[in-house]
Amino acid sequence: MTSPKDANRDYWIKQSEMLQNAIARMANNSLEVKKVGIAVWAAIVGFGFTTTNRYLFLLAFIAFALFGVLDLYYLDLERKFRDNFNRLTRMISGYITSEDDAWIEKVKGNFLKPDGSTKFLDRMPTTLQSWSNLPYLITFLVTILLLALPLPASPSK
Repeated sequence: MTSPKDANRDYWIKQSEMLQNAIARMANNSLEVKKVGIAVWAAIVGFGFTTTNRYLFLLAFIAFALFGVLDLYYLDLERKFRDNFNRLTRMISGYITSEDDAWIEKVKGNFLKPDGSTKFLDRMPTTLQSWSNLPYLITFLVTILLLALPLPASPSK
């Protein structure tokens, strides 16, 4: 692999800027998924209180879980892009390892291409350990409490 000290250095720096932009977009997408998921959950739970229908709480739980899986995918993708950024940083600073060199040859210098492995489900437990998943945990616990506790009676007219 060519040294970053030569004419390709500008290319590698431009790649690092594009990677930073991709990572920022992934983080923003993750935040938007959380916001939409909580809004959908709140709307369904609110309607569940209005109609006193327990199945709506279950529907809210399922809907929010699906948003959670989408968010986990974005977090996993963001982690892959950060790994690429770290490889590129090591390369620019001259601390490249043999594993990095083999990976760079594999992707032919395109750092914007994340690892194409399909081991998302294998990596899910480590992705779940992120602090950014705390809103899901809190919302799931609230939903379980709503399912377990009796609903208040509807006010009679």
